[in-house]
Formats: sequence, structure tokens, C-alpha cells
Amino acid sequence: MNEVKRFLTRGPLLFDGAMTTYKENRPAKAVLGEYIEAGANAIKTDTFSISSWLGEDREAALDALKTSILEAKEAAVDDVFLFGEIGPGVESDDVFSLFQTQVDVFLAAGVHNFLFETMAAPDGLAAIAAYIKEKAPDSFVIVSFAISSIGESAQGYGMQALYDALVDSKADAIGFNCHSGPRHMVEHVKTLVRTGKPLYIAPNAGYPQVLGWRVRYGGNPDYFAAAMKEIREAGIELLGGCCGTTPAHIRQTRAMLDRLPAHIPYRNEPRKERVAGTRAENWRGKVFVELDPPKNDQIDGFLHASKAFQKAGADLITIADSPIGRPRADASLLACRLHRELGIRPLPHMTCRDRNLNAIKALLMGLSSEGVRQVLFVTGDPLPQDSKAEVKAVYNFNSRKLMRYARDMAELSQGLAIFGALDVNAVNFDKQLELALEKEANGAVGFLTQPVLSKRALDNLRQARKTLKGFLFAGIYPIVSHRNAVFLHNEIHGMDMDEKIIERYEGLNRSEGEALAQRVSKQVMKACAPYCDGFYLMTPFQRVALMEALIVEAKALCREKMEK
Repeated sequence: MNEVKRFLTRGPLLFDGAMTTYKENRPAKAVLGEYIEAGANAIKTDTFSISSWLGEDREAALDALKTSILEAKEAAVDDVFLFGEIGPGVESDDVFSLFQTQVDVFLAAGVHNFLFETMAAPDGLAAIAAYIKEKAPDSFVIVSFAISSIGESAQGYGMQALYDALVDSKADAIGFNCHSGPRHMVEHVKTLVRTGKPLYIAPNAGYPQVLGWRVRYGGNPDYFAAAMKEIREAGIELLGGCCGTTPAHIRQTRAMLDRLPAHIPYRNEPRKERVAGTRAENWRGKVFVELDPPKNDQIDGFLHASKAFQKAGADLITIADSPIGRPRADASLLACRLHRELGIRPLPHMTCRDRNLNAIKALLMGLSSEGVRQVLFVTGDPLPQDSKAEVKAVYNFNSRKLMRYARDMAELSQGLAIFGALDVNAVNFDKQLELALEKEANGAVGFLTQPVLSKRALDNLRQARKTLKGFLFAGIYPIVSHRNAVFLHNEIHGMDMDEKIIERYEGLNRSEGEALAQRVSKQVMKACAPYCDGFYLMTPFQRVALMEALIVEAKALCREKMEK
């Protein structure tokens, strides 16, 4: 049995505290000695930043890694375990190779225990744990994720999702550290549904405050130790401190641990299964109709059109979120009104461009409370050039990461049906499929495509049907005039149109243009029908009567396909 595992059969393991926020200009050996004197029986090498340094100057980073290992080995004494600490790289890194490079140096230096700390995603961690176990079967491997006060990582993973992602890996323990103060970490621990695999918990001393040119952390040692007592009483086996913690915090925690029983079984609340909600619904045969929200607060026309579309057979009214980057009435508020007052099922679009994560989270909770449990996530059209001086884009996540976050939101009692956009007009459609597969992995149940008005778009839809598992809704945009066709073809991103379609509209008046729009749209729907589960109709210029006729055609095609 590994020595750390044997130790844990006798009692909890207490790690040191912060290095970076406490060390200042002193040698790491001296700082580690202070933590050992304070009562830590596990210490970490001062190597957290090597991952980010390797990409800048590999040779210098490896030299620093070897020096830090020697310092830590000199500081370690009998009955104190030494862990090689490995921090996160940047999101674009080949994380397994990044980790492997450091692991090999640690193993060559005789360090067999590892702490992967402050991670934001599970990428590469199961693989590197397996690699370590193959090279050093007697090792002890901890993987620890940084989670915020609201329980998610910087890449949008919830605490439970992170735990579940590694629970079957070769890692010996899973942990959470940093970004949360001790009281929030206590609350996180209470909500986690865990297995028998040991858990490592290392909160910050508090939250940072900028005083002049220096960053300081609140949270005195007594307060920290009191929270750690609750964490230990929940059965947590490995404890420590992150940013802002000092030897005084560890000393108080050690005194607290010595007053508690050596063995405390972990408490576990039964897993609360969330109601699947609309996520589990069969969406085949549905017809979505998009209606742009008004440019002002006059919504009578919007409500009238929505009722007309519902009467014609539309299953959902989709509401764009400030299309083309121009402000319009809020899609989520309109969705709630349609659902509450008219009984119409809405699909609000939600962009990442205009709201940060907190605002989006609040909106999703509000929508769910109103019974609106289907949302389409898009990154958002670029802002118009003439608005950029006054209006700034706001991004925490792109649409793919936002889907994962929404899928795992603990605050929702029912699962959301998450939809995404699919650009079938893209020249590099393989890349679009790659993104769509990531969206499916992150919780998307289906896709609404850009308008199909060319052979390339139809071919790409066919390819999507072969590749994707989710529901596909072919985008249908009825062109109503030659001017409309030319503008869309030349000025709207994501539109691709066969020249022959444009030519057919030359010289037509309004009624002739609408009649042609209906014929062309019906032809396109018939061509798309073998490769889609339903249709996504987009309303041009409030042409309600035209859309009513197309909804009837779309529903007939869906029924015909479902009956086969």
C-alpha cells in the first residue's frame, strides 16, 4: 500500500498553505519549514507556475523545476510527505504533454506523489493519472479544481460534474481549492455527492482586496480553522490552504484536527436527480417559426403574428436576441409573455455577446420559473462598426461552454432543452461539424440551421445528418423580392444563395414575389426533408400571411415523414 494511503487509515492529512501569496522574496525551503513547524504533514513543491512558464522558455522552466524540487526535498523531514505540485496551462495547450514533461522530471528526482492543483477542466487529468500509475504504481495522485463561490470552474464546469469526471480515474483523490473562501467551501462540500475516494479541500483564507499596489486576503486563522472543522467533520480526509493562508492558518487548523477523532466517516446526501424536463422530449416533427422582436416597446404586432403562427400549426415561436448586433425588445421577456399570457411555446435565443455569466444565469433561472425550459444559445452576431465606440461585447464563455454550464446548473429543478445554431453555408463545414459535436457533448439536443438556399447548404445538411445525433431543423428563409435576395446574398453573414434563385425574382411585384417565395420554400423543404427532423422558418418583413401558408406546408411534410 502507498504510504499516503496507509497514513490516511490512521487520520487526516494536513497540507501546507499558500506559497505565492506568503513567500515574498524568501527561499521556498524556509517557507516550507515554517509550514512543517506549524503542523503540516504534507508539503508541496514551489512549482505551480511551471506549466505556464514552459511555453515561454522551456529550458529555463525545467531548470527552475529541478531547483524547486531540490529545495523541497531539503525541507522535507521524516513523517512529512512531499508532493510535486503541477498547475494548469493555458486552454489551448496539449495538457497531457504539458503535464507529462513535468511528471517525468519529478519521477526522475524521486518524487512519486502529485498534486494537480487549481485546474479548470478535467482535460488530460485521467490520462496523466494513468500514466503516473504505470510509471510509479506506489504513487499518490490528487487532482484538484478551482471553483468559485457559486460552485463552478473558470471553464464553466460545476463542482459535481468535475468530481464525476474523475471518480473512475486512476487518481487517488479528487479535490477543490482556490477561488472560494472557507465559508463558501463548507457549503460546497455539503452539496457534493461523493464516493469512497478521498477528498482534498483547500480554500483561500478569504477573498482578495487590493490595497495600494498589494493584494491582501481577509480571513483570520481562527475563522479559517472554524470552517475547516466543519469540513473535517463532513469526513474530508485531506485538508490544506490556498491563497492567503499562512503558517498561522495551518497551526490553528492543526490544533483543531488534534481535538477531533482520528477517524470520521464522510457524510453523503443522496443524489437528487433533476427532472429531465424538455431536454428528454422527442422533438421530431416540430416546426419552429422565428419572429424578430420589435425595435421598440410596441409589441401588439409581435403578439398578433405569434397567435396567427400558432393557429397555423407552429410548434414553437423562436425569438432572436438582438439580431445583427442591433438592440431590440428582450427575447427572454417576450418569451415569458408569450408563454404566460398566450400559452404559446417560445424558444428564446440567448447570446454570450451581451451578458456576463451572472446575468445569463439569472435569466435562465427566471425563464425556468416561468415554465420556459428551452433555449437556443449563440455566441452572437458581431457588433455593428458604428456601435463599437459606445457598446462593448461581454464574453465569459462562447456558446459551447455556456451550454455545458447551463446543462449542469444546480439551481434549475428541471433540465433545459438546449439548442444550438449550425451554419450549413460555411465553406469549411468540417469545422462547423466539429463545433457541433462539441455542443452535443456539452448538452445540445438539437440544431437550427442557417437558411438552405444553395446546393452547398443542402450537401452540408446531408453530411450533418450522417454525423450528428441531435435533432436537425432545416432553416427556411422565404426570399420575397429581388432586392431582398441581392441584399442577403451580399451583406448578411451566413447566407449563401444560388444565383439562379436570385435571377428568378427579377421584375416581380410584391404579390408575385411572395408567390415565388412560397414555391421556392416548398421546394427547399422537400429537398431537406430526408435529412432533417423538422423545419425552422424565418419570417421576412412581418409577412404573416406568407408564413401561415408555409407553416401549413411544413407541418404537412413533417406528418408525411412521420407516417412513413
